[in-house]
Amino acid sequence: MVSRRWLLGVACAAIVLAVAAARPVRTPGPLARDFEAYWSAGVASDAGADPYGREIWNAERRVPGVDAGRDELLPFVSPPATLLAWRIAARRPYDTAARAWWAILAISLLALAAIALRGSQVPVTPASCAASTLLAIAFAPISSDLALGQAALPAFLGACALIVLADRSLPAAFACACLAFAQPNAALGLLSQLGRNRATLAMLAGVLVTYAAGVVAAGWAWPAAYARTLASHGGAERFIAIQFTPASIAYGFGASPLAAIVIGGAAAAAAIAAALAIASRVRDRFARFAALSALAPFVAGFVHEHDLVVAYAAAVWCAVHSNGRARTLALAGTLLTAVDWLGLAQRPSGVAQSLLLAIGAFAAFVALGERDELRRGARAGVAVATLFAVAAFVAVGHPMPVWPDALGGFHAEPGVSVAAVWLAEQRANGLLAAVPAWSLLRSLPLVGCALLALAIATSKYRHSSCCRTA
Repeated sequence: MVSRRWLLGVACAAIVLAVAAARPVRTPGPLARDFEAYWSAGVASDAGADPYGREIWNAERRVPGVDAGRDELLPFVSPPATLLAWRIAARRPYDTAARAWWAILAISLLALAAIALRGSQVPVTPASCAASTLLAIAFAPISSDLALGQAALPAFLGACALIVLADRSLPAAFACACLAFAQPNAALGLLSQLGRNRATLAMLAGVLVTYAAGVVAAGWAWPAAYARTLASHGGAERFIAIQFTPASIAYGFGASPLAAIVIGGAAAAAAIAAALAIASRVRDRFARFAALSALAPFVAGFVHEHDLVVAYAAAVWCAVHSNGRARTLALAGTLLTAVDWLGLAQRPSGVAQSLLLAIGAFAAFVALGERDELRRGARAGVAVATLFAVAAFVAVGHPMPVWPDALGGFHAEPGVSVAAVWLAEQRANGLLAAVPAWSLLRSLPLVGCALLALAIATSKYRHSSCCRTA
C-alpha cells in the first residue's frame, strides 16, 4: 500500500521539477501581465481619465516590458469598486506594485487551500494542508492566476470563505462577500446559499458596499455604465480562441456565429437545470457551493483559463469525500481542469512542465482521500495520461499564437471604442481563427467541471479521516 507520505513526496518532487527544470520558454512582456490593466486603470482613474476607455493605454505603454511602438492595449473590465484598491497600487512603481500583488496572491493560495479543507469538514493538519496546497499549486487555473497576477484567485477565496464563516462571524463573512464581488464570475457559486439567512445577509451587505465603493469611484449611475462596458467587451470576446465558453468552443469547431450562440445558450440552460437539481439534492452547504461553482463556466460571459479556479473547491471536496464510481469521475474531472490544455498549443515547450504538474495534482488528490480508493485513482490516472499524450500531439501540431506576441506593428484606428480595439488586436494576433484542435483542447476543462459537479451530486457524503495518518 502506497503511504500518503510517499504520495505527498511524489507531488512535491513533480512540482519542484516542473518549476525548476521544465519551465517553458518565457514569453516577453511585463511582470504579471493582467496586473498591468489593474495598475494602469488605477493610474488613469487617479488622473481623472476613464479607466474603461482608450486612455488606459497612456498608462500601459509606460509599463516595463510593454512594446510602446505598437498598440497592445489591454482593457480593464473589473467592477468600479476595485478602482479604490488599484489607485493605491498605482502610487507605487509598477514592478514594486506587481511584486506586492504577487505576495498577496501567494497568501491567497495558502488561505484557499486551508479554507477549502475547512469547508470540506477536514481537520486542518500539516498533512492535509500540504496535500491541498500541492493540489492548488499544480492546479493550472491557480498557477495561471499567479503568473498573470489575476484577481480571480483572491475573489474565489472570498467566496469560499463566506461559506465557512457565515455561521461564525457575520462581519468576516461580509468582508468576504466584498472580496468575492471584485470578480463576479468567482461569486456565481454563492447563489447556492440564497435562503441561508446569515450568508444571504452577508451577501446583501457586500452588494451595498460594492455599490457604494463604485459610487465613490465612478458616480451614482455606474451599474448601467458598467453593464454597457461588459456588453461591448462580451461582444468583442465572444468567439476569440482564449475564451472557454461553450459558444466560443462551438465557433472554433466550425459552427456559424448564430449556431454557436444557440449552442452556448443551450449549454447555459442545461447547466442551470443541473444546478437546480444539485441544489435540491445536496444538503451539505460547501458541497452545494462547490458544485455550482464548477458549473459557473457554462453560464459566465467571460471564461479564461484562470477563471477555472472556481473548480478548485469541488476538486478538494471530491478528493476528501467521493468514493466508488463517483471518485473515478472526480479524479478524472480534477485532472481535466488541472491541466492547462490550451497552453500545450500556446507554449509547446511547456509540455513537460504540464505533465509534471498533472502528476503532482494526481498524487495530491489521491493523498487527500482514503487508502482504499487508490486503485480507482490509478485507473482514472491512466485514462487521463493517455488523453494527455493525444492532446499534446494535437497541440504541438496546431500551435496557437499568444497575445500580443503576434501583433507585429499593429496600430488601432483612431476614434473607435476600446472594445473595437481589443477585437482588432485579437484578429491581428490570429486568435479569431476557427481551429477545431484549439476548441478540442478548450473543451476538456469544461468536461472536467461537469464531471466534478456530477461527482458531488452522486457522492454519498462521508466524514473522512484523510491525512490523519501516514
